[in-house]
Amino acid sequence: MSRRQRNSFFQCRQFRIEQGGAAMKVTTDACVLGAWPSLDGAERILDIGTGTGLLALFAAQRCNAQIDAVELDATAADQARSNFGASPWAERLRVYQADIRHFEAPASYDRILCNPPFFTASTPNRCARLADARHDDSLPLLELLNACARFLTVQGCAFLLLPAASEDSARQLAMQAGLQLSQRLSIRSSANAAPHRVILGLTREAQPLREQTLTLYTEHPIHTAQAGQLFAPFYQRLRCEDPVLDSGATDGLHR
Repeated sequence: MSRRQRNSFFQCRQFRIEQGGAAMKVTTDACVLGAWPSLDGAERILDIGTGTGLLALFAAQRCNAQIDAVELDATAADQARSNFGASPWAERLRVYQADIRHFEAPASYDRILCNPPFFTASTPNRCARLADARHDDSLPLLELLNACARFLTVQGCAFLLLPAASEDSARQLAMQAGLQLSQRLSIRSSANAAPHRVILGLTREAQPLREQTLTLYTEHPIHTAQAGQLFAPFYQRLRCEDPVLDSGATDGLHR
């Protein structure tokens, strides 16, 4: 089977993500962002740059909140809308095709989830849709953080997935936007590897900082027990060092 065929969809336990129309496909790191943040007490959630709808669908499985998803790219928005409609939670999921900087939110949000464009001042992808998804020229991080601050409730939290190398600059920009770092998850591929991604939890009011580290694999594709516990409610197939979680097949994701 070709990679294109293999990655045309991602089957989860309770929903399926068709991703043929999305510039950015499902990744392991994005699944961490979907599964790790606490959603306790959340009544309204905003997914910025939803793409396939992955983060919104993870959130819909985890809680009973109303979830709004904003996507700039028309093709990706249609893909997310279709994935939402085919899920068990269609009545709680809405897609808005819009630029988040000009989005008129129907309400404030208790949680904001975002896997933003990663790359700054780098050679853009020749595919315009991939360039928009991967490079922050069309949505600089400060403007995204300003939008998060604008839409977040006083007690809410915005979670962003970023390259580890961008963390220091992101934290400085968050302060400019009036946001405080309250949670931090370092993501590394193995116990001997340096973190390659971080998830920053940002709040409008200062809180004691809570920090964690997540190690994804003992040896690829075998997930650690820690990662397995995180992914088990979602992954239909999972290889894990914990025999209770190991379903005997690889998950097929690519970071």
